[in-house]
Amino acid sequence: MIIVGLFIKTDNEFLRVDFFDDEKISLNSSIQNIANISVVTTDFSQSFTIPATKQNNRIFKHWYESSIDSGFNSNLKVEAYIELDTIPFRNGKIQLEGATVKNGSPENYSINFVGNLTNLKDKFAGKLLKDLTDDTYDFEYTPTIVKNKVVSTTTSADVMFPLISSSRYWNYAKGGVNDITNTNYPIRYNELFPALRVSAVLNMIENDFGVNFDGSFLTNNKFLNAYLWLKNAEDFVPKYKHTLITYDTKTTTNGDGLWSVDLATETYTTSSLFGENSLTLYVTPTTTGIPYNVYLYANGIQILSFSTTSTTTEQQFIFFGLTSTYKNTSFQVFIGPVNTSITFNSRLVLGWRINLGQGNVASGTITLTKTSNQTAQSGSEIALNNYFPEIKIEDFFSGLLKMFNLTCFSTDGVNYTLERIDDYYNNGSFIDITKYIDIESNTSVNRVKTFKKINFEYEKSESIINVGFLGNTGLEYGSLSADTGYDGEEYSIKLPFEDLNFNNIGGGLLQVGYALKSDLAKYVPKAVILYDYNPSGLTTCPQFYFNTNLTGGTSTAHTTYKAFGQETLISGNTFSLNFGTQQSTLTNEIITNGLYAQNYDQYLANIFNIKSRLIKIKTYLPTSILTTIKLNDRLIIRDKRYIINSMNLELTTGEVQFELLNDFRIL
Repeated sequence: MIIVGLFIKTDNEFLRVDFFDDEKISLNSSIQNIANISVVTTDFSQSFTIPATKQNNRIFKHWYESSIDSGFNSNLKVEAYIELDTIPFRNGKIQLEGATVKNGSPENYSINFVGNLTNLKDKFAGKLLKDLTDDTYDFEYTPTIVKNKVVSTTTSADVMFPLISSSRYWNYAKGGVNDITNTNYPIRYNELFPALRVSAVLNMIENDFGVNFDGSFLTNNKFLNAYLWLKNAEDFVPKYKHTLITYDTKTTTNGDGLWSVDLATETYTTSSLFGENSLTLYVTPTTTGIPYNVYLYANGIQILSFSTTSTTTEQQFIFFGLTSTYKNTSFQVFIGPVNTSITFNSRLVLGWRINLGQGNVASGTITLTKTSNQTAQSGSEIALNNYFPEIKIEDFFSGLLKMFNLTCFSTDGVNYTLERIDDYYNNGSFIDITKYIDIESNTSVNRVKTFKKINFEYEKSESIINVGFLGNTGLEYGSLSADTGYDGEEYSIKLPFEDLNFNNIGGGLLQVGYALKSDLAKYVPKAVILYDYNPSGLTTCPQFYFNTNLTGGTSTAHTTYKAFGQETLISGNTFSLNFGTQQSTLTNEIITNGLYAQNYDQYLANIFNIKSRLIKIKTYLPTSILTTIKLNDRLIIRDKRYIINSMNLELTTGEVQFELLNDFRIL
């Protein structure tokens, strides 16, 4: 019998759980099950019960009694870890499912254990990429900087500007207002949206959520050369960073009421109680004639703004009158001069009103002031989170896992390793468990479930070039339908990204993209992942014109640029973000190093090998193996080698039910 220890974090300390003497605890482990090859999974247990002892009641704070204030929150998972015979086994989280009460007394609690990958999804909590607050990659936005990033920057930076038009159907030497070989109709800097290196996006996620991503693939140029196009509107509008308006004095009429004021962070939070709130800003500039904007942020997101020109008299901005719309919402107020600094004084008035019934009303105001003037500098730095495409962080992250067939695992809920699935298995150990196996009585040999076709798909694109490709080939650009030659159903792996097809113009190495529909109307695509073709150099191309003015001005001729699209050049080899073999839109060469060939071919070949069998074996393993075995370890049984598809472990007895798949990979 194995001594199982379960420790749950309670009030900043880990307390050991009491068990029933005969309680069975089963833990299921799998990383990428062949029944659902696009989903990365984690440890989870079946629900099990623990007695309502004094110790367990302390941990769960008598949860069965709903009248207790500040009790255990069953809506949240809590940190936990498992030991086997005092040896660390698993870290994860516990979810409280319920309790049984008989004759007014608690009898037991029902709980389950989940691994750390679920913890990561809990951290993301449905937030969008645009909700990220890390400002590491915010940058100076000027016409010259944009131009340099297009035509003269040799080594690519984290932020670049791909040649993708969102307004005109650029052409080469075909005449008209879209001809970029005409000095009167150049590519203008404000036609372009920025792109951010995908590794930088992950770094922002790390900084916002207090996690760390590592793994050899994250330093591979196939990953480092990938960029996320930052487009969430039809036209690019610079959104410069703003100055937080600060106060040092608070006065009230009838108290704070439905407001909570924090002058340390300049945050003003409404109550969750029923009532109404208002928020009005008064600004008194010291100089006339300065254009400026004021902004209201709610929970870190800009929701309202006003634009005006300064006078030396007090200027009023009513962000919202008395309303019950905003409950439990934190506000901050910012100012941003357009082209020169502005010095001002201001006051902020927070109103509140509560209907007490029978015609009785309670109301009041909070007035925040500053004893000295404040100066806000004009600047050209823009916040990149204003341009992130509309996509959840968890969907973006999951999309990357599917794109490169990555697995993700963690032992502590903070550090997460991302590896290509083939590399993951190659990094495992070989463990011979032959002596623990009674093959004659405990082995079940099964066929591997096959699929007749596996579809690798991008989101449908409305781009004029993509639509034309679909019409000519009957297949979405970048997607692949792989016929396996076997019986079974179809299986689809779909990315949450759009694969933008580029257009080679000029007869040389000049290619551009279009966020334009077939009727040349503007559109906002899904999230687009791009490759930087040559991160360490410029691409020579036919001459085109570029202009750093909004209108008019002098256009300059250029014969080099930073090429973006679906291919990247690494050590003389070209790799593609398209799943299948595709002709390059830039060089016209046939690119065989697509996502399927690089990340799925060998993995699926092993699964669908005619010799592959799914072996189900039941055995008992000693604690020394149970506490060290990993899902990427390959098991040796007699003269055969297997990878672990899944394992179910009964913790108290050491009984393990393995699902094993023959491993025919070349060592």
